[in-house]
Amino acid sequence: MGLLCRACLLLVLALAPLGASAWQCPRIPYSSTRNFSVPYALPSLDASSPVQNVAVFTDSAGPAAIFVAVRNRILLASPELRLLSVLVTGPVGSAECEICRLCPAAADGPEDTDNVLLLLDPLEPWLYSCGTARHGLCYQHQLEVLDGEVAITTTRCLYSATGNRPESCPDCVASPLGTSATVVATSYASFFYLGSTVNSSVAARYSPQSVSVRRLKGTLDGFSDDFQWLTVLPQYRDNYTIHYVHSFADRDHVYFLTVQPERPGLAAYHTRLARLSTHERDLRHYRELVLDCRFESKRRRRRGGEEDTERNVAYNVLQAAHTARPGARLARDLGINDTDMVLFGAFAESLPESRVPREDSAVCAFPLRLLNQAMEEGMEKCCGTGHQSLLRGLSFFQPAEYCPHNVNLSAPVANTSCWDQPTLIPAASHKVDLFNRHLAGVLLTSIFVTALGDVTVAHLGTAEGRIFQIVLQRSSSYLLTLANFSLGEPGPVRGAMELQSHSLFFTAGTKVWRLNVTGPGCRHFSTCQRCLRAERFMGCGWCRDGCTRRHECAGLWVQDSCPPVLTDFHPRSAPLQGRTRVTLCGMTFRSHLDPDPRRSPPGAYRVAVGQRGCTVLPEESRNHRPLPTSRRKDFVDVLVCKLEPGGPTAAGGPADVVLTVEEPAGPSSFHVHGSTTLSGFVFVEPHISALHPPFGPRGGGTHVSLRGTHLSAGSSWRVMVNGSECPLAGQPRQGDGAIRCTAPAASGLGAAWVTLWIDGEEFPAPLPFQYRPDPFVSAIVPSCSYEGSMLTIIGTHLDSVYRAKIRFEASGVRTKATECEGSQAPGWLLCHSPAFPFESKVETASGNLSVLLDGAAGRWLFRLRYYPQPEVFTLEKEGGRLRLKPGDDEIKVH
Repeated sequence: MGLLCRACLLLVLALAPLGASAWQCPRIPYSSTRNFSVPYALPSLDASSPVQNVAVFTDSAGPAAIFVAVRNRILLASPELRLLSVLVTGPVGSAECEICRLCPAAADGPEDTDNVLLLLDPLEPWLYSCGTARHGLCYQHQLEVLDGEVAITTTRCLYSATGNRPESCPDCVASPLGTSATVVATSYASFFYLGSTVNSSVAARYSPQSVSVRRLKGTLDGFSDDFQWLTVLPQYRDNYTIHYVHSFADRDHVYFLTVQPERPGLAAYHTRLARLSTHERDLRHYRELVLDCRFESKRRRRRGGEEDTERNVAYNVLQAAHTARPGARLARDLGINDTDMVLFGAFAESLPESRVPREDSAVCAFPLRLLNQAMEEGMEKCCGTGHQSLLRGLSFFQPAEYCPHNVNLSAPVANTSCWDQPTLIPAASHKVDLFNRHLAGVLLTSIFVTALGDVTVAHLGTAEGRIFQIVLQRSSSYLLTLANFSLGEPGPVRGAMELQSHSLFFTAGTKVWRLNVTGPGCRHFSTCQRCLRAERFMGCGWCRDGCTRRHECAGLWVQDSCPPVLTDFHPRSAPLQGRTRVTLCGMTFRSHLDPDPRRSPPGAYRVAVGQRGCTVLPEESRNHRPLPTSRRKDFVDVLVCKLEPGGPTAAGGPADVVLTVEEPAGPSSFHVHGSTTLSGFVFVEPHISALHPPFGPRGGGTHVSLRGTHLSAGSSWRVMVNGSECPLAGQPRQGDGAIRCTAPAASGLGAAWVTLWIDGEEFPAPLPFQYRPDPFVSAIVPSCSYEGSMLTIIGTHLDSVYRAKIRFEASGVRTKATECEGSQAPGWLLCHSPAFPFESKVETASGNLSVLLDGAAGRWLFRLRYYPQPEVFTLEKEGGRLRLKPGDDEIKVH
């Protein structure tokens, strides 16, 4: 037995290093940690007609109220959206509309009132409503608190019988094509800053004008007739349309945001910011500035061997806007103070030569201080002493002219008249998309921004009736989405209003919804770690198997720890006594992305597989962690452990994998603590039943297969012969039942015992491998051939190889190798010639025939002439015989 052991063959398969061919933990999609299809029920009010406007009335000393404007009605609701009363505003001329009698009677029949404007006075408890009926007249509604609730007590028609004419109508405020307005109150009067869309039809009689400033008379019977305005010149009114999207006031200015053609005669659109001074009424300091929101690609990709740059996008049409102070983090990113006001715009890319938006949106942030600074610098260029000629612009409002460039402010008498004229600033304010084009495929229709602690949150409505709540940060590679839910109403979500810094109101279709600024809830976070890593102001915690707020949990509710989660492991089986390395996959294995041993010491982890312990290998665990991917699409946590040897009583069968993590509680608000179990592991007893082929030449090279049961169990494999390794032909495949390797050379002939080692445990083959003398090929006959003809390989010890093949090559063309018949004798082999691709039937080819013997080093080459496959014609002569005369090499057959 000792002699046989000295000649034994030990096959080896070492575990390959981690690479493209090694098993790796399946990555977990980041999207699986949240479920945005979870429904949320929000307080709502159904107005039964499409909502046109919403206004929120608040009083520090009293209750709040919500006003909802629809066609012919204004609904008054409580902050909880409980309907309190309805004010009928139309149709004008109908008996149902009582307040319509306060204004002059309609000349025609009943006229519907679309409530284009719904505004609150900044100082007085007054609500203003302006409709499309009777050339855009307005009402003032007196608000009072009665029995603890807001009520409309008195309504006035803001109209004077004198001073209104078809060519000049100070009380004609609202345009049927759309109007945006802001009310600025002083100690003595309220001023309406109005931006209205006009065309030749609207401008023909009782025009509201494009831009105007109107003072409400102290007698509350309309507006002063000395108002100033700018309006689109007659030649442009039907081909240069200005759409007023939003307006707001800040300090000494009122601003309008518009979408309009880049210039008269062009069909391309862009977005502008118009600024008016609150210290003047004659619009001399009216300024416009182009807002440029874009995505600029910084990544390059290769396609088809050529370098390709991702498309830059200009988001040219504004959809909605809001001004707010940023949180400290975003302010730091933008390089401004958190006390600065910022204009946040929801932009979209438009269709070519149109203002119709695509489903491709962006959010850009413009600090107002920098916009004002850009306007002042632009005016310096226009009115300073530079040499470049600059157009003053706004040729659709005023005659075209150049900036003078002749103002000398250091002269004894300064001439500042250049500054006293409406001007388009000759430069665009350029900002990049805060979302880095992650909202491609989405059309935003509303935006409201709030600062919650240090965090800036954008509450975004979409054209499909969804609300996004996303943290704003400077051009991040991923979206930090706090919530994404459907209102359950088809159609675009429109303007958001805020109530006392804790609630928002959104509209879609016929409904108004109330949403807390902290979000609709926490149930859309699917995992504990994602739940507890949500922003603290959301108030999320883990309750048994779901993410909830405290009041929604009837059991234990935690905010500081999560158990680990196992999703997979490898291998799925192991020998009873082997020291198998097991790779565990999952999430929440550690509280920090960086496996800092101080936060997650090795002693914090315990792994058990059935009744056997599994020692954690920290260094291998770190090496097996996959590289992070860009844009935060997926992730996985990895832990590697080694099974401790099983005892003599170890038994096969299924086993559970149990991971326990007990991170010490530290200064961080989150740590991992708990256990997770995953079934599917099996302890097995591998067994070799066959060795194929059972022989090969002494020089080695035979492809040997070990067949049996459970041979692919475990994590490492090994066999040796006389101290020589038998290299494997790849890692064993699960369920294949075979180990394949290439036999090494032997020092002698005869039997060699085969033994397989799996994770340090030994499994012998039932029969030895037989080494035979090395083969030799001396000749092939005949020296010519064609496809399918039989060739005879002549040599010695040809029966030492299990498999032989031949291959022909000529003029750079190589045939497929064809396998020969099994050796019947040590001196010869029979082989069928392979097919060769001839182009014609009369062609021949001279080349080399290779003889390839399994397990034999090198190959044998022989010259051979190849012919096309012959055609056989049937002999027509009776008896089927023809005589060939001496010297003839052909016979004519007729």
